[in-house]
Formats: sequence, C-alpha cells, structure tokens
Amino acid sequence: MKSAVSRVVVALSVVAALGATAACGGSGDDGDGGGGGKDSAKPGVGVGAGAGASKGGADAAARLEKAALATGDVKGYKVEKPKAPDASAPAAPAAGKTSPAVCAPLTALLAPDASQKPQPKPKPKPKPKAHVGRILTNPADNAHTTTHVELSAYTQADAKRLMADLRTATKSKKCAAFRVDGLRYLDVKALPAPDKGDEAVTYKLVHRKGEYTARERVTVVRDGSTLMTFDASNLYDPAGVQDDREAEREGMQGIGTPRADEDPKVDTVIVDAQLGKF
Repeated sequence: MKSAVSRVVVALSVVAALGATAACGGSGDDGDGGGGGKDSAKPGVGVGAGAGASKGGADAAARLEKAALATGDVKGYKVEKPKAPDASAPAAPAAGKTSPAVCAPLTALLAPDASQKPQPKPKPKPKPKAHVGRILTNPADNAHTTTHVELSAYTQADAKRLMADLRTATKSKKCAAFRVDGLRYLDVKALPAPDKGDEAVTYKLVHRKGEYTARERVTVVRDGSTLMTFDASNLYDPAGVQDDREAEREGMQGIGTPRADEDPKVDTVIVDAQLGKF
C-alpha cells in the first residue's frame, strides 16, 4: 500500500488536471436549474451586447484578462494562471461525442477552447469570443479542493442560449449518468444555485480518475454576455482515508484525505469576488 504522504502527492497532481473535465445537471433555488433570470442592463465583457458589438474578440480578451481574479482578490486563496499540462500527470479528457447528446452542454462549458465532435442535437455550441481561466487553492483547506474559474465572452444571445441548453440538460433524467467518449459520469445531481448575476445553475457529478474518484461541483453564472464557470473539485481516495485512520490508531496525525462525505464546494467568496470585478 502506498504511504499516506505519497498518495496525497499523487492525488493533488491529479486534482490539478481536472479543469478540463466535463460535468452534469443542476437546479436553482426554485428547482428549475436557475438562480435569477434578472437580466442586467450592462453589456458585460462579451461582444454583441451594446457598445461591445464593434470591439471584437481582441478587446473582449483584454477585458476578460483585466476582470480575471488575481492574488489578493480572494482572502486566503492562491490564484494562478493555468500552466501547460504536466506530461507526467493523467491527461484530462478532450471534449468529444456525448451520449446522450442532450447532456453535451454539461461538458461544453468546462472546456470552452476544446474542439467538439458534431452532435445530432442540440446545435453545435457557440464558440466564445474570448476566454481566460484561473486556478484557486486554499492552503488551509483540509478537503484539498481546487477551484477552476473560467470566464467566457459570447454574444448576449449565445450566452442566453447556452444557459437555456444547460438548464434543459440539468432537468433531463437522461443525464443522471452519461458518457463523453469513453469517460463515464455518475451521481449527477442538481443543486441549489446562488442568486447571483442574471441567472445561475449549480450541479455535481463524479467520475473515475485512475484509482481515485474525482468529485466536482460546478456553478455557472451568466452576467450579461459573460459566462463564469466555477468548477470545484477534489478526489476521494478510499485507501488514503484508510491510511489516515490507521495513523490515528497509532497515535499519529493523518494527512487529512477528503472523506466520502466531504464533497467539494464552490466558495461563495470566490463567486462574489469574481462578480465584483465586472
């Protein structure tokens, strides 16, 4: 059996590769997958909304970069830009054919720059005019949660359509379990969405990541023509939990491996901080 320390080192490297993984269904506080639906008058940072229509993708990219979280914006959190994939780490799955097809929107927003294979339905997802990402970690978090924050600029119409498609997918019983190519997603469950932005959707899911179970909780917030995806993830490692228990029995301190009942959570302070920069 691997030692507790070696297991957590491997586990943390796997968590860092979860940013491009796909997701599943969700619901708002009223159970319909949305939290709000109160369109604001401001155009956001996307293009195709008010004065932003003529500024183009380059301007949208500059605005997203300016609005992206930085170290010091969220107390207690370290903020990093995504790095090139580590060749030694398990590769995150590329976007691919989703079965059932109605679940495709649940994976699309977690990999906005990845190419997708054609889907019978719905129509191919709109591509963002611009996209930036950040990775947040809290050294004091015993659950070892990593939160990927993705900002994507669309036209207002496309942003609304993507949220509508996402909400449809979260309501579909077919998406309780689905596949993206060979990767199977399970335990898909709708969760209450925060009353943030113009509308919001929250959901959870799990999938296998080698010998671990990767757990994700995702909140997508639309603010004007911008979609903000908050993807919190950690790993359930049964062997690591057992190592912790054995260490405790021997009078030693375990490493704090996340237990079965310690699902990741999207910290409200992260969502508030990001919305506050728009």
